[in-house]
Amino acid sequence: MLDIIRGFALLNMIFYHLLYDLVYIFGYRLSWFSIRQAFAWQQMICSTFIFVAGISFTLSKKPLKNGMILMVCAIILNLATFLVIPDEFIVFGILHFLAAAIFLTFLLRSALKLIPAQIGLPIAVFLFILFKNLPSGYLSFFSLFKFALSPSLFESSYLFFLGLPNHNFASADYFPIIPWWFLYLAGFYGMGLFSSLSKKPRHQHNTKGKLRQVLSSSLGLMGRHSLLIYMLHQPIIYGLLFLVLFFS
Repeated sequence: MLDIIRGFALLNMIFYHLLYDLVYIFGYRLSWFSIRQAFAWQQMICSTFIFVAGISFTLSKKPLKNGMILMVCAIILNLATFLVIPDEFIVFGILHFLAAAIFLTFLLRSALKLIPAQIGLPIAVFLFILFKNLPSGYLSFFSLFKFALSPSLFESSYLFFLGLPNHNFASADYFPIIPWWFLYLAGFYGMGLFSSLSKKPRHQHNTKGKLRQVLSSSLGLMGRHSLLIYMLHQPIIYGLLFLVLFFS
């Protein structure tokens, strides 16, 4: 089930980056693909990845190894975007965050396990919503309240990874530890929810079931190779778009 969910998110990510590159890198006009729509879609995709990553942490036998691999891949993306597409330079993107979340959760795992899942999950969700707009300078909980933070919190050039970027900070992909670690923890505590979904009885095989099975297998295959696909999909999309638009 986790691989299928991750594969579905990957499929969305590929289509998102195809449209994003087409519009915002190659300048092709699509009136229905606006900044607001692109941002909402991107947040949905990445939220799925982060929540599932939190679940996966509880199943991983070698979390530190996984964290190191992610950090190496994140550094590669740093260098690639800086050298090839400097306008899309990534400073602290989703791979940086996932590596940091693994290390932080590993260090605090003993204390985190003391909190029952039925308490930890709603607290994590509440904190994620509360701190969601921290990088923008305020705390809020839907439309119930909005609390502006002191600008002095955002003066440092070195606290961007915590969710406190200054006015000079820029990154094409930005997922600071706060608030996103709270969503990761929601996955960490949501393992019970995933277990209950995985135990649901399967439907009998029929024509519709076979089609569903093929789709599930394909998404599951993508999910099992999510990091490789993530690392390769943007260069492939960029290269194909360049060839198509250059020779058209």
